[in-house]
Amino acid sequence: MTLYILPSCCKCEEVIKLFSKLGIDVTVINIFDNLDIGRSLTLDNGLPVLELNDEWLDYEMIMKRYKSEG
Repeated sequence: MTLYILPSCCKCEEVIKLFSKLGIDVTVINIFDNLDIGRSLTLDNGLPVLELNDEWLDYEMIMKRYKSEG
């Protein structure tokens, strides 16, 4: 799983804390440090964006899926 974030993004930090609490191993990528990530992110719903297999989840989808596990 790869989580694309912006620095100082409160929603991004919330997702990182949730994953940490749940013990979920996720690779965190700051998009400013990786502007050449090799694929175009669709940021229509903002960040964070979670890439899980071939699925892309925005903040609302991440929280809906994982908040119930906490």
